Amino acid sequence: MRFISKHNIILLFILLLFTKTQGQSLSGYALNMGGGYSSTMEWSIGESVSIAHFISAGYSLNTGVLQPITTSSTPTAISEYGPLVFGNQITVGPNPTSKLLRIKAIFNEVGSLFFQLIDSRSAIILSQEAGTIFNGYEKELSLENLPTGAYYMKVYFKPSSGKAKTGIYKIIKL
Repeated sequence: MRFISKHNIILLFILLLFTKTQGQSLSGYALNMGGGYSSTMEWSIGESVSIAHFISAGYSLNTGVLQPITTSSTPTAISEYGPLVFGNQITVGPNPTSKLLRIKAIFNEVGSLFFQLIDSRSAIILSQEAGTIFNGYEKELSLENLPTGAYYMKVYFKPSSGKAKTGIYKIIKL
């Protein structure tokens, strides 16, 4: 049996001491409360540094919870992708969240607003009819009693004259 000598231990200690290591810290404090886009890039205020957008061979991938407004092919199987349908008219955040979820809507026309919170098994957790609105609407929902996971916010807006719109937002509950 061979024993480790004192010199080998010192050498191993020196190697470990001067070796540069990096790690990733995962936390639930990324917020997506605002942002914007131009013809060349999209940005988000309050997102974690891992936000990136990759397109390769027809696939679109986003890290984090950024819900892009400008992609023509959505990164989920949702056909009525909220940011593509409503643009900046509706914001849902913070996302991810642990307690409160805020819904803000700004429309330049009179219409009725309705939304549902749906879990990953397609069960309706909450249905809320906001009634007839004009211009601004804000609502805070408590998610504190819900288990951790992915949820979907389905928003339906029917203007008094015109075509109804439906958009779906993915929500992460920490």
